[in-house]
Amino acid sequence: MVRKLQSNQGSGRRTFLKTAATTGVVAGFAGCLGGDQGDSGNEVEFWTLFAGGDGDAMEAIVEKFNDEHDDIQVSRERQPFDEYYDSLFTSMTGGTPPDLAIFHTNELRRFVDTLTPLDDQVESGTKNAYVESIWNETEFGGSHVALPLDTHPNALYYNKDIFEEAGLDPESPPTNFEELQHAADEISANTDKQAFNPEPYGRFYTRQFVAWLSSVGSEFLNEDATGAAFDNDEALGLIEFYSDITDEFGWDSADASDDRGNRAFRAGDLAMTIDGTWFYGVLREADYDWGIAKPFVAPGATEQYTWANSHALAVPKNDDRSDEQTEAAVYAAEWLTQNSTEWGTTAGHMPASSDVLNSGTLQDADVWDATLNTFFEMADNDQLVYLPSTDNNEDYVRPINQTMAQVYSQQLDPEDALDEMVSAINDNLS
Repeated sequence: MVRKLQSNQGSGRRTFLKTAATTGVVAGFAGCLGGDQGDSGNEVEFWTLFAGGDGDAMEAIVEKFNDEHDDIQVSRERQPFDEYYDSLFTSMTGGTPPDLAIFHTNELRRFVDTLTPLDDQVESGTKNAYVESIWNETEFGGSHVALPLDTHPNALYYNKDIFEEAGLDPESPPTNFEELQHAADEISANTDKQAFNPEPYGRFYTRQFVAWLSSVGSEFLNEDATGAAFDNDEALGLIEFYSDITDEFGWDSADASDDRGNRAFRAGDLAMTIDGTWFYGVLREADYDWGIAKPFVAPGATEQYTWANSHALAVPKNDDRSDEQTEAAVYAAEWLTQNSTEWGTTAGHMPASSDVLNSGTLQDADVWDATLNTFFEMADNDQLVYLPSTDNNEDYVRPINQTMAQVYSQQLDPEDALDEMVSAINDNLS
């Protein structure tokens, strides 16, 4: 399913759907709580970072859990996205962590010593309830420390109405750099819209940049993740591409301010952008026709990759929590991740539960034809790249995000940008 950069796991081809029967896994685990659990009255404090469509979907899943369980109630508490991991770190080091929390799988290594190992807490068949390659993303040091909820890759979103206005076929989005260049040039010449923005949020440049590094044949970090491995012409060509978009090509404004591209695409003022599965929940109410395509449009690409990550549920360690409360938290995590239909139909993500992913409910839903089928094909073809897990991912994320924003806004020359990124990452990781 994935190309994992400097991962603790290997991941073979064509493993995306490698799962086994899951009947009775959650029900079997419920017995660990003892009898009918009628008098336990466990409340599980659950931290998330979800807002918008993601927040609505998770709220619906939690409400369903609470409606079906008198003995355990999940109390969902949303933390601000930009402060989430710092808040988690503070709560865990301060001895007051939540019972259950959402993690991106590439953030797990930072917290692994403070998470409850789950292999002895769950039923023996639990691993077979999830897509194998996503399940493997939650293993560190031979132990699984989280239960996977999804995978959420990037794709190319495009506005079909703008394509028509520019004289382009709205059912033929670009599939490579040459087609992207043609479409963007036609849009720039024949409409008053912005043509293409590869990072609509202005602060997550690392995601697609690293995936496109794989596409042009460059590694990102060295084998032991102690330094940068992209001090090469392939990386420079990609950086020049980002610069050209707002300079030589004139496809977008030289402005990397937060959320500008996202707002422009939602308003119908941007023709093409790169965004994730969650964008489906945003665009369902759009008053224009839109579509998606695989984002294999980087110049110089010899292979085809896109960025992806996964959400997972983990149980932070807490010496003051009873064994029964820990069991309740693990059970809640198992149920929430295996009863996650709304996570696909409402939020647009690709569920990690094989039963949900393969269900008629999901594959017959509007979201399947609109987006998930495209994401599924990329996953099934091993075209997803996960960012590497290090002790602190900000050691490489921050230098790339900050430097590439300067490149995009024409404040920094590409060659200088490459030197700065490589130098900062080497200093941080060494």
